[in-house]
Amino acid sequence: MPLIRIDVPEGISKDIKKQIHSKVREVVLKTLAPKEVKYDYVSIREAFGFIGDGLPVIDVDLRPGRDARRKKALVDGISEVLKETLNITKEDVYCLFRETPAHNHYTGGEPLPEWVASDECK
Repeated sequence: MPLIRIDVPEGISKDIKKQIHSKVREVVLKTLAPKEVKYDYVSIREAFGFIGDGLPVIDVDLRPGRDARRKKALVDGISEVLKETLNITKEDVYCLFRETPAHNHYTGGEPLPEWVASDECK
């Protein structure tokens, strides 16, 4: 379960936001190795600001367990999506990861289990 919020400048078309949303979900599957995709959330929000001057900003909230290699792969993948859709450079992207224990993540009124990579499960 990551919760990924991407802030983009005001005025980005709905079609571009849909492309970003779809492609970022694909990046999550390739990089973070989730066990269940139903808990992967991506939102695209508009914020006042300009490319390279504080936007785009990516907030990633997730349970602990991903190593630095997975996180870097996620950021690189999202940066590539934003390059393709918004014509920006990776230097324009700011990403912040927040890790909180599984018992602080709820869905359907129940806490999520500890995170285990699907590609490391037997």
